[in-house]
Amino acid sequence: MMTQLKDCNIYFFSDAHLALEADEHEIERQNKLLAFLDFLAAEGRASELFILGDLFDFWFEWYHVIPKYWFPVLFRLKKLVDSGTIVHFVVGNHDFYTGKFLENEIGIHCHTGSFEFERNGKRFFAGHGDGLANEDKGYRFLKKIIRHPASIFLFKTLISADLGMKIAQWTSHSSRKWIKIEKHSWSEEYYRFARVKFDTGIDYVILGHIHFPMIRHDENDGKTYVNCGDWITQFSFAHYDGNRLILKYWEDKKEESK
Repeated sequence: MMTQLKDCNIYFFSDAHLALEADEHEIERQNKLLAFLDFLAAEGRASELFILGDLFDFWFEWYHVIPKYWFPVLFRLKKLVDSGTIVHFVVGNHDFYTGKFLENEIGIHCHTGSFEFERNGKRFFAGHGDGLANEDKGYRFLKKIIRHPASIFLFKTLISADLGMKIAQWTSHSSRKWIKIEKHSWSEEYYRFARVKFDTGIDYVILGHIHFPMIRHDENDGKTYVNCGDWITQFSFAHYDGNRLILKYWEDKKEESK
């Protein structure tokens, strides 16, 4: 189990989908993310940050090469780590392969799947959420193939980084599944999943993937489910202050509760 922190001030966000093409809209929303990370680093505001998947539209680490496109974000994450914040990265369906760069050079703790942890006597379940919905059966099958060690080895050894990024650019345009998701029905499935976790003793369930910010408190047992939404149009995130879990939004370089 991870070390218990004396002061809990934990932030969660997901689904930034930082793109390979830096158009005007992409630069604007990346700047919002940079401001948010600077905000967390200021005065040691965040004890921990959990990035719950799809930080990038595509991430893959070759043996000697990493994508160049998101240096400002990686630099801010490094500053955040250096400020004393523990940063966790739960890979999503667009974060295809994390090697050792993010861990060794940036100082991020990478997780290949959902996991549980405890803070202030409360149990958390955190994950991206891909594959949970009934309609995601095809993706669950595909995930076993593309995440298989043999597939990763072949992509790393047989495909150059330049070609790999061109393939990624093409697939990112053709796989905007979050646009097609029926968010309301999927959100209900995710909440039912959270209720199952609550029955096992989990107090807080935090997910992403469906780009639909949502929070549900159970007044009877104090359990809370949050979906972080996204940093494409919503700019939403979750915050645990040591007492309660809240859904917030980023507005004009400050956090806002709604």
